Amino acid sequence: MEKIANDTLSVWHEEGSRQIPKNFKVFRSLVAQAKDCLEQGNYNMAAIYGDIAVEYASLSQHCGLFVSPELENLLLTIGRKTLQNSRHCNENSSLHGMPKNILHVVYGVWNTGGHSRLLWRWIQQDAERSHSIVLTQMTVADAPKVLKDAVFKSHGKIYALNETIGNFISRAKRLREIATSADMVVLHTLQDGSVPIIAFAHRELSPPIIYVNHADERFWTGVCISDVVANLRGSGMRLSQQRRGIESMRNMVLPTIVEPVRRMLSRLEAKRQLGIDENSVLLLSIARAVKYKTLDGTSFADIHLPLLKKYKRAILIVIGPGNREDWSEAIQQTQGRIRVLEETPDTAVFYQAADIYVDSYPFISITSLLEAGSYGVPLVARYQYSSDACEILGADMPGLTGNLIRVQDLEEYTVVLSHLVEDEEFRLSLGEATRRKIEETHTASNWQQSLEEVYLRATTLPRITVTSAPQDEIFIGEPDVFLQKVCPFNNLDLEQLIFDRVGVMPFDKRFSCWLRQIKMGNFERMSLTSLLVPEWLYRRLQKFYRRLRYGL
Repeated sequence: MEKIANDTLSVWHEEGSRQIPKNFKVFRSLVAQAKDCLEQGNYNMAAIYGDIAVEYASLSQHCGLFVSPELENLLLTIGRKTLQNSRHCNENSSLHGMPKNILHVVYGVWNTGGHSRLLWRWIQQDAERSHSIVLTQMTVADAPKVLKDAVFKSHGKIYALNETIGNFISRAKRLREIATSADMVVLHTLQDGSVPIIAFAHRELSPPIIYVNHADERFWTGVCISDVVANLRGSGMRLSQQRRGIESMRNMVLPTIVEPVRRMLSRLEAKRQLGIDENSVLLLSIARAVKYKTLDGTSFADIHLPLLKKYKRAILIVIGPGNREDWSEAIQQTQGRIRVLEETPDTAVFYQAADIYVDSYPFISITSLLEAGSYGVPLVARYQYSSDACEILGADMPGLTGNLIRVQDLEEYTVVLSHLVEDEEFRLSLGEATRRKIEETHTASNWQQSLEEVYLRATTLPRITVTSAPQDEIFIGEPDVFLQKVCPFNNLDLEQLIFDRVGVMPFDKRFSCWLRQIKMGNFERMSLTSLLVPEWLYRRLQKFYRRLRYGL
């Protein structure tokens, strides 16, 4: 079994080694186009090409980089040339030298997903401060109610940058204007990381900035403007230092916050509600569908077949993937004891019914692990890599240390799960130890103390300055060679990435793109309103239509 695993990793290593240079070549071409536009004084198109490069490297294809000093320096230059050199000023707004008004910048927020929950729980817990939100690519109407309630209760506001009149640079100007009333800016950005760099290019005149490293296994931008990087786990902090060049004094851990759990149902009561036999042993897994990739013909359902065939009272419920054709044979072989559901924010009854929690695979789901552990459920995750260099691909978190069971291969996985199925006393004791550790680290006042330390560090450190921008150099080794295989990249082509930004381009570029779509036969992309009018106008027309039809 171990030899098979090693052979698989060798194949993935070879594939990654071949693909990374190709991806890097595309990334370099985008940065080069951005530089050409910058030299020509076309700052808006330079920013757009830089923005495309950010999304390509963070969400589409791994390029052997976790940061690009060249690209960040280019975005800084755009900001310094296009934004006024005005001083940030927010008098009488600090509380005993600590920030009172916090501005969070985020792409979008949804009802499901670990990072969305982290954001609104942060605001709910940090109740002594006012929190405002800037959405870079989502309308205010589309933000979930729980987020809006948290922001408005704190006396904060919610802004949408894609409704800003003007071009791409105008969004950065608008963000800078909004930030003048903030004591602290917190970046939750990823593929949208170019706008904040432009906005806060005059770093010495801006408020302190914290970057929340919520996607630590990916490329992101913002190193050059972040006074503190708040990593959610130890492996992320180590990668920030080794591969992003974050200074140790600016490199901190802020654990993911989870809500204090009050169990409303016993396991037996929860199983009854779900229509599950009280004598069954329920294995549970919850994550977004993209985290359950089928690799080399083996699905997440398939890896549980040996256990489920051995124990007829064992049941596996997986929330997130929905209807998956490649899981159907495993479901049939277990006579329906594998149940697969769509994503839902209503998961409490499932956590309360679970006897064992198994992490998503091949991509981890940290927040779900913490939430399951908060209910006293023992946790099991796979980590098939032999090298510590790949630790970022495994599950780790301050509150999981010493209690999370990590296994390397499928044989060990089945053995560990068998022990948990057979030994109820061990299950319960491990689950309770896990619950206590998570409560001590990730909830309420305990988490708040970690947050205060991050605020204090960002407030007291000198503003970060960038003295040089070394040329980007790719790394072809672990973990990079495995990222494209196991991480949920969207693999968007360049045409789509350019198309997504047509709304902030000048009219001649929009019209040219519209004609190109016609010639390519992409008639589904040919909406006149979405292609021929600027995005800010399109968003405002949408808002007007909603108010007219739904009264929103």
